[in-house]
Amino acid sequence: LLPPSCVLCGLPDEQASLCARCRDVLPRNDCACRRCAAPLDAPSPGADCGACQSNPPTYRAARAPLRYAFPVDAALKRLKFRQRLLFAPVFADLLLPVLNRAFPDCDALVPVPLHRRRHMLRGFNQADEICRPLARASGLPTVMNVVRRRATRPQSGLTALERRRNLRNAFVVRGNRPARNPLIIDDVLTTGSTCNELASALLAAGAERVSVLVVARASTAAGRQAGTGVSTKV
Repeated sequence: LLPPSCVLCGLPDEQASLCARCRDVLPRNDCACRRCAAPLDAPSPGADCGACQSNPPTYRAARAPLRYAFPVDAALKRLKFRQRLLFAPVFADLLLPVLNRAFPDCDALVPVPLHRRRHMLRGFNQADEICRPLARASGLPTVMNVVRRRATRPQSGLTALERRRNLRNAFVVRGNRPARNPLIIDDVLTTGSTCNELASALLAAGAERVSVLVVARASTAAGRQAGTGVSTKV
Protein backbone atom coordinates (compact mmCIF):
# COMPACT_ATOMS: atom_id res chain seq x y z
CA LEU A 1 0.00 0.00 0.00
CA LEU A 2 2.99 2.31 0.43
CA PRO A 3 4.40 4.19 -2.57
CA PRO A 4 7.80 3.05 -3.97
CA SER A 5 10.69 4.64 -2.11
CA CYS A 6 14.47 4.96 -2.33
CA VAL A 7 16.31 2.17 -0.49
CA LEU A 8 18.82 4.63 0.99
CA CYS A 9 16.92 7.74 2.03
CA GLY A 10 13.43 6.25 2.18
CA LEU A 11 11.83 9.13 0.30
CA PRO A 12 9.13 8.29 -2.27
CA ASP A 13 10.42 7.72 -5.77
CA GLU A 14 8.19 6.37 -8.53
CA GLN A 15 11.03 5.96 -11.03
CA ALA A 16 13.76 3.93 -9.33
CA SER A 17 14.74 2.05 -6.18
CA LEU A 18 17.68 4.44 -5.82
CA CYS A 19 16.67 8.06 -6.20
CA ALA A 20 18.70 10.55 -8.22
CA ARG A 21 19.67 12.49 -5.09
CA CYS A 22 21.23 9.45 -3.41
CA ARG A 23 22.81 8.27 -6.65
CA ASP A 24 24.58 11.62 -6.97
CA VAL A 25 26.19 11.41 -3.51
CA LEU A 26 27.47 7.84 -3.78
CA PRO A 27 31.25 7.62 -3.19
CA ARG A 28 32.41 6.87 -6.72
CA ASN A 29 35.64 4.96 -7.30
CA ASP A 30 36.52 6.69 -10.54
CA CYS A 31 40.24 7.04 -9.78
CA ALA A 32 41.43 3.49 -9.17
CA CYS A 33 44.10 0.93 -9.99
CA ARG A 34 43.19 -0.93 -13.17
CA ARG A 35 44.37 -4.24 -11.72
CA CYS A 36 42.91 -4.35 -8.19
CA ALA A 37 40.48 -1.38 -8.21
CA ALA A 38 42.15 0.20 -5.16
CA PRO A 39 41.32 3.92 -4.87
CA LEU A 40 44.19 6.16 -5.97
CA ASP A 41 45.00 9.68 -4.81
CA ALA A 42 45.65 10.93 -8.34
CA PRO A 43 44.65 9.75 -11.82
CA SER A 44 47.09 7.30 -13.38
CA PRO A 45 45.51 6.02 -16.61
CA GLY A 46 46.59 2.55 -17.60
CA ALA A 47 48.88 2.07 -14.61
CA ASP A 48 48.84 -0.44 -11.76
CA CYS A 49 49.22 0.63 -8.15
CA GLY A 50 52.50 -0.04 -6.34
CA ALA A 51 51.13 -3.11 -4.58
CA CYS A 52 50.06 -4.72 -7.86
CA GLN A 53 53.39 -3.93 -9.50
CA SER A 54 55.31 -5.62 -6.71
CA ASN A 55 52.88 -8.49 -6.12
CA PRO A 56 50.32 -8.85 -8.94
CA PRO A 57 47.04 -10.55 -8.04
CA THR A 58 45.99 -13.81 -9.65
CA TYR A 59 43.01 -12.23 -11.37
CA ARG A 60 43.51 -10.21 -14.54
CA ALA A 61 41.61 -7.08 -13.52
CA ALA A 62 39.13 -5.83 -10.95
CA ARG A 63 36.49 -3.12 -11.04
CA ALA A 64 34.47 -1.54 -8.24
CA PRO A 65 32.21 1.38 -9.14
CA LEU A 66 32.03 2.58 -5.52
CA ARG A 67 34.34 3.10 -2.58
CA TYR A 68 33.63 1.38 0.71
CA ALA A 69 32.45 4.53 2.49
CA PHE A 70 29.17 5.94 3.77
CA PRO A 71 26.43 5.30 2.78
CA VAL A 72 27.60 2.30 0.74
CA ASP A 73 29.31 0.59 3.68
CA ALA A 74 26.17 0.91 5.81
CA ALA A 75 23.97 -0.44 3.01
CA LEU A 76 26.24 -3.44 2.40
CA LYS A 77 26.27 -4.27 6.10
CA ARG A 78 22.48 -4.09 6.19
CA LEU A 79 22.32 -6.44 3.21
CA LYS A 80 24.78 -8.90 4.70
CA PHE A 81 23.95 -8.88 8.40
CA ARG A 82 20.35 -7.67 8.55
CA GLN A 83 18.96 -9.53 5.54
CA ARG A 84 17.96 -6.37 3.70
CA LEU A 85 17.92 -8.18 0.37
CA LEU A 86 16.21 -5.26 -1.35
CA PHE A 87 19.67 -3.69 -1.71
CA ALA A 88 20.91 -6.54 -3.94
CA PRO A 89 19.08 -5.59 -7.18
CA VAL A 90 20.08 -1.94 -6.65
CA PHE A 91 23.75 -2.91 -6.46
CA ALA A 92 23.33 -5.21 -9.47
CA ASP A 93 21.94 -2.25 -11.41
CA LEU A 94 25.06 -0.25 -10.55
CA LEU A 95 27.32 -3.11 -11.66
CA LEU A 96 25.67 -3.77 -15.03
CA PRO A 97 27.16 -0.83 -17.00
CA VAL A 98 30.60 -1.57 -15.53
CA LEU A 99 30.32 -5.20 -16.63
CA ASN A 100 29.32 -4.21 -20.16
CA ARG A 101 32.05 -1.60 -20.47
CA ALA A 102 35.00 -3.26 -18.73
CA PHE A 103 34.41 -6.98 -19.38
CA PRO A 104 32.93 -7.44 -22.86
CA ASP A 105 34.68 -10.84 -23.20
CA CYS A 106 33.22 -12.25 -19.97
CA ASP A 107 31.34 -15.49 -20.61
CA ALA A 108 30.07 -16.41 -17.11
CA LEU A 109 29.51 -15.00 -13.64
CA VAL A 110 30.91 -16.63 -10.49
CA PRO A 111 29.44 -15.44 -7.18
CA VAL A 112 31.90 -15.98 -4.33
CA PRO A 113 30.53 -19.06 -2.54
CA LEU A 114 29.96 -19.40 1.18
CA HIS A 115 30.68 -22.59 3.04
CA ARG A 116 27.45 -24.59 3.38
CA ARG A 117 27.44 -24.19 7.17
CA ARG A 118 27.65 -20.39 7.03
CA HIS A 119 25.13 -20.32 4.20
CA MET A 120 22.72 -22.32 6.31
CA LEU A 121 23.19 -20.08 9.35
CA ARG A 122 22.84 -16.83 7.40
CA GLY A 123 20.10 -18.13 5.14
CA PHE A 124 21.53 -16.59 1.97
CA ASN A 125 24.74 -15.59 0.21
CA GLN A 126 25.00 -11.87 -0.52
CA ALA A 127 27.14 -12.55 -3.60
CA ASP A 128 24.40 -14.82 -4.98
CA GLU A 129 21.77 -12.17 -4.31
CA ILE A 130 23.75 -9.54 -6.23
CA CYS A 131 24.71 -11.94 -9.01
CA ARG A 132 21.19 -13.21 -9.72
CA PRO A 133 19.68 -9.97 -11.08
CA LEU A 134 22.99 -9.14 -12.76
CA ALA A 135 22.89 -12.45 -14.63
CA ARG A 136 19.30 -11.82 -15.73
CA ALA A 137 20.11 -8.33 -16.98
CA SER A 138 23.32 -9.33 -18.78
CA GLY A 139 22.14 -12.68 -20.12
CA LEU A 140 25.29 -14.38 -18.80
CA PRO A 141 25.20 -17.83 -17.18
CA THR A 142 26.07 -18.29 -13.52
CA VAL A 143 28.71 -20.85 -12.57
CA MET A 144 27.43 -22.96 -9.68
CA ASN A 145 29.99 -25.78 -9.49
CA VAL A 146 32.50 -23.79 -7.44
CA VAL A 147 32.37 -24.62 -3.73
CA ARG A 148 34.02 -23.43 -0.56
CA ARG A 149 35.26 -26.73 0.80
CA ARG A 150 36.61 -25.45 4.13
CA ALA A 151 34.71 -23.57 6.81
CA THR A 152 37.22 -20.74 7.10
CA ARG A 153 37.21 -18.13 9.84
CA PRO A 154 35.38 -14.89 9.01
CA GLN A 155 37.74 -12.52 7.21
CA SER A 156 36.62 -9.56 9.31
CA GLY A 157 39.16 -8.85 12.02
CA LEU A 158 42.07 -10.62 10.28
CA THR A 159 45.24 -9.00 8.97
CA ALA A 160 46.15 -9.31 5.29
CA LEU A 161 48.58 -12.16 6.03
CA GLU A 162 46.02 -13.97 8.19
CA ARG A 163 43.42 -13.59 5.44
CA ARG A 164 45.72 -15.24 2.88
CA ARG A 165 46.50 -18.13 5.21
CA ASN A 166 42.86 -18.47 6.20
CA LEU A 167 41.71 -18.91 2.59
CA ARG A 168 44.52 -21.07 1.23
CA ASN A 169 43.01 -23.88 -0.91
CA ALA A 170 39.53 -22.95 0.35
CA PHE A 171 37.84 -23.21 -3.07
CA VAL A 172 37.49 -26.05 -5.55
CA VAL A 173 35.76 -26.42 -8.91
CA ARG A 174 33.79 -29.64 -9.23
CA GLY A 175 33.06 -31.04 -12.64
CA ASN A 176 33.80 -29.43 -16.00
CA ARG A 177 35.70 -26.23 -16.72
CA PRO A 178 33.43 -23.42 -15.49
CA ALA A 179 34.11 -20.89 -18.29
CA ARG A 180 36.88 -19.45 -20.42
CA ASN A 181 36.71 -15.88 -19.06
CA PRO A 182 34.72 -16.00 -15.81
CA LEU A 183 33.94 -12.89 -13.79
CA ILE A 184 33.93 -13.16 -9.98
CA ILE A 185 31.06 -11.26 -8.33
CA ASP A 186 31.07 -10.09 -4.71
CA ASP A 187 30.06 -7.22 -2.46
CA VAL A 188 33.36 -5.80 -1.17
CA LEU A 189 37.04 -6.14 -2.06
CA THR A 190 39.52 -5.34 0.71
CA THR A 191 42.86 -7.18 0.51
CA GLY A 192 41.91 -9.40 -2.43
CA SER A 193 42.70 -12.66 -0.63
CA THR A 194 39.33 -14.28 -1.32
CA CYS A 195 39.30 -13.33 -4.99
CA ASN A 196 42.92 -14.45 -5.40
CA GLU A 197 42.17 -17.91 -4.05
CA LEU A 198 38.96 -18.23 -6.05
CA ALA A 199 40.73 -17.07 -9.21
CA SER A 200 43.47 -19.65 -8.61
CA ALA A 201 40.85 -22.41 -8.36
CA LEU A 202 39.17 -21.25 -11.58
CA LEU A 203 42.48 -21.09 -13.45
CA ALA A 204 43.45 -24.54 -12.19
CA ALA A 205 40.12 -25.82 -13.53
CA GLY A 206 40.91 -24.52 -17.03
CA ALA A 207 39.80 -20.90 -17.14
CA GLU A 208 42.03 -18.72 -19.32
CA ARG A 209 41.47 -15.35 -17.62
CA VAL A 210 39.64 -14.43 -14.45
CA SER A 211 38.41 -10.96 -13.55
CA VAL A 212 36.61 -9.45 -10.57
CA LEU A 213 33.60 -7.15 -10.26
CA VAL A 214 32.47 -5.96 -6.82
CA VAL A 215 30.16 -3.25 -5.54
CA ALA A 216 32.74 -1.44 -3.42
CA ARG A 217 36.48 -1.30 -2.89
CA ALA A 218 38.00 -0.57 0.49
CA SER A 219 40.91 1.84 0.54
CA THR A 220 44.43 0.76 1.40
CA ALA A 221 43.99 2.37 4.81
CA ALA A 222 40.84 0.35 5.43
CA GLY A 223 42.70 -2.79 4.46
CA ARG A 224 45.42 -2.02 7.00
CA GLN A 225 42.70 -1.58 9.64
CA ALA A 226 41.21 -5.00 8.91
CA GLY A 227 42.47 -6.26 12.23
CA THR A 228 40.14 -3.83 14.00
CA GLY A 229 37.06 -5.02 12.18
CA VAL A 230 36.67 -1.82 10.14
CA SER A 231 36.53 -3.76 6.90
CA THR A 232 34.22 -6.71 6.62
CA LYS A 233 34.93 -8.58 3.44
CA VAL A 234 37.30 -10.34 1.10
